[in-house]
Amino acid sequence: MPKVSVEEAVHNLKALLEQVAAGEEVTIFEQDKPIARLLPPSTEEEIFADMKQFLESLSIKGESLSQTVINARQEERY
Repeated sequence: MPKVSVEEAVHNLKALLEQVAAGEEVTIFEQDKPIARLLPPSTEEEIFADMKQFLESLSIKGESLSQTVINARQEERY
């Protein structure tokens, strides 16, 4: 992964974009601190695969939201 300064990025933007289009990731630094990353665009398959993995990692604990609402309404009545 190439690391370039802001000045280098300004002068070599086209070359950096060609690297990114080829699948490489470029980090842009200013005063030795990373401030930006240039990444190739994600495909829909990658986005949905990441989303599916995230959703599968969620676990719900306790009662369902609908049951919570029902219980709250019943408690308010009495």
